[in-house]
Amino acid sequence: MNTKEKILETALELFNKQGIDVITIRHIAKEMGISHSNIQYYFKNADDIIYTIYARHIDELNELPVFANGPAATLHTLQESITTILEHIYQYRFIYIHFVMIARRMPEIKKVYTQRFSIRRRQFLRLFENYREQGIVRTDIPEEVWESLIRSIYLIGDFWISANELTTGLKGKKAVNYYARLLGDLFYPYLTEKGKKLAAA
Repeated sequence: MNTKEKILETALELFNKQGIDVITIRHIAKEMGISHSNIQYYFKNADDIIYTIYARHIDELNELPVFANGPAATLHTLQESITTILEHIYQYRFIYIHFVMIARRMPEIKKVYTQRFSIRRRQFLRLFENYREQGIVRTDIPEEVWESLIRSIYLIGDFWISANELTTGLKGKKAVNYYARLLGDLFYPYLTEKGKKLAAA
């Protein structure tokens, strides 16, 4: 692993453990056993490191099969996809704990986030249309309710890390499984009888 990658790996570990309001370049340098000027050869400041980590996180999310290959075809693959996404988010949890602060400090990240929501919204709408065609979800749901469901999915998906820190306090796989189930349950009221049987299976 080269020095730049080691900096990013060390920073991610420290940010996840202690937060961005505590960790500075000097802390990262101390953890690595190098001078802070060595880090500044690659990154001018901590925000530069945070932005690089965020960009990598989004690139890796975009490469996940659920996003790279289109909407999940079945309820089973949807639940698997939700779990995979939350596992990835957990690896980068400091971003979600401090997201409002990060977005205020780096407006370009807020812009990326807004663009990402627009893309995911279209993907979910295609997913719901796919499920309607399969007879998995109800056809009597107004469009604005589907839009509200997408917002709810996003709210939980992006802020479950903070909720877990403040309330449930679960770690690792237990946290991921708990909130993956919570997200999956959002779909239940929209399922047809066929969909409920598939979900139960």
